[in-house]
Amino acid sequence: MALLDIRNLNIDIRTPAGDLHVVDNVDLTVNEGEIIALVGASGSGKSLMLQAITYLRKENIIFRADRFKIYNEDLLQMPSRRRRRVIGKNFYLIMQDPRTCLDPTMKIKKQLYEVMPKEKWYRIDRKIRNFITNKRRTDAIATLHRTGIKEHSRILNSYPNELSDVECQKVMISMAISARPKLIIADEPISNLGISSRLQILKLLDKYNKNEHTSILIICNDLASIANFADYFAIFYGGKIVEFGSRSHILNHPIHPYTASLVKAMMIMEDPAKEFNEEEYRLARVPDFAQMPVGCPYGPSCKYANRKCNKAPKLTITKTFRYFCHNPLDKEALFEDDQD
Repeated sequence: MALLDIRNLNIDIRTPAGDLHVVDNVDLTVNEGEIIALVGASGSGKSLMLQAITYLRKENIIFRADRFKIYNEDLLQMPSRRRRRVIGKNFYLIMQDPRTCLDPTMKIKKQLYEVMPKEKWYRIDRKIRNFITNKRRTDAIATLHRTGIKEHSRILNSYPNELSDVECQKVMISMAISARPKLIIADEPISNLGISSRLQILKLLDKYNKNEHTSILIICNDLASIANFADYFAIFYGGKIVEFGSRSHILNHPIHPYTASLVKAMMIMEDPAKEFNEEEYRLARVPDFAQMPVGCPYGPSCKYANRKCNKAPKLTITKTFRYFCHNPLDKEALFEDDQD
């Protein structure tokens, strides 16, 4: 069942020079229990999509969509108060800069307690409130341990400014797990962590996904870090999801040239001793939204580009692929897919 269903999402940014169109006709569906990775270079519009999904509107940002549903409830038709309740109940957001998202006036323990589901302790006789408080503390300590925090007493009694960036990141992930949402949306949750911490966090989220059937939408600019983590990959470039497919198809049979360049870059990172052609593995720069090329946004960087690329490619849908490209690379994979 579709937990989140968004159709034809567009985002504009108002500037003194005029509106910039930064996200173009994006479709995104997240089913229950799925892990979807939104992969693309920094500055391509991924975080703006996250703001649209969670309705974190800003005055200079305009969101438009034909459909925005959570469990078939139409958020576009809801009053703002009910929309906030529905999003707050079902989603939890892990921001890219966790320090700015934690309340600087509250200790970590109080912030952890606040996100825990209140049905466990809210309507309870005062005589056993101490027991419930101890239970919450026990649960908070257990969650911190799962994210690799061993000095739980120091962390719980600290303010955010007393913690390192890595500790703040792990606290945010602990809060996400404690809240027990239906969907965790993580914006670069492992970008500030070391290799061992990255693996630990991804294993934790993967285990939580399997045990609790919680969906995860993770935003990342490093395909190698999450190659074995996500079930599906949405490759983002120039404000558009240029390709969407399963892990196996994206890693083994990329269709879009930009996806292929990401996979090749990941392969050379895994085997640095391997000889490679620098031009072949060079990644394209994200286009300036104020000077977006005509037609395909990847056209100026694509070695397969031709005259057809001067027009915007249309969406092509197969059983396991969705992509925008005039010159798909792995045509054999497409043919095999159509025969399934």
